[in-house]
Amino acid sequence: MKPPQKPDGQSKMENAISYLLIGGVLLCLVLLVAGMVLFWHQQGGVSVSQDQSVFVRGHDFFSFIYDQVTGRGVQSLPLRLITLGVIVLLLTPYVRVILSAVFFTREKNFKYMMITIFVLIILTISLTLH
Repeated sequence: MKPPQKPDGQSKMENAISYLLIGGVLLCLVLLVAGMVLFWHQQGGVSVSQDQSVFVRGHDFFSFIYDQVTGRGVQSLPLRLITLGVIVLLLTPYVRVILSAVFFTREKNFKYMMITIFVLIILTISLTLH
């Protein structure tokens, strides 16, 4: 007995999401390892930092990301790399939901499109409200 055949669009969606998740985790890993190696090289150890610029305070997560990417956050390169690694790890599932919404919209699967957009709205609100 043959396994049921998947529609071509669903297979493309699964492949794209797989590559997105793998790429996000690998990018996160590279950033974290590079940041920790540089931090260890500069500080002589990997002690916990009390640098206030890496804490999400007083604004939403998207503002925190903007500050980190534009350089208004952490000034130390190792801490910046570590922070960006954590940001990539946190944003990977968010981007996955966006990608799913795009695929369901293109496939005109309105039931799953609406469910995915609802999940995207909830995630966006939770990240915006901090």
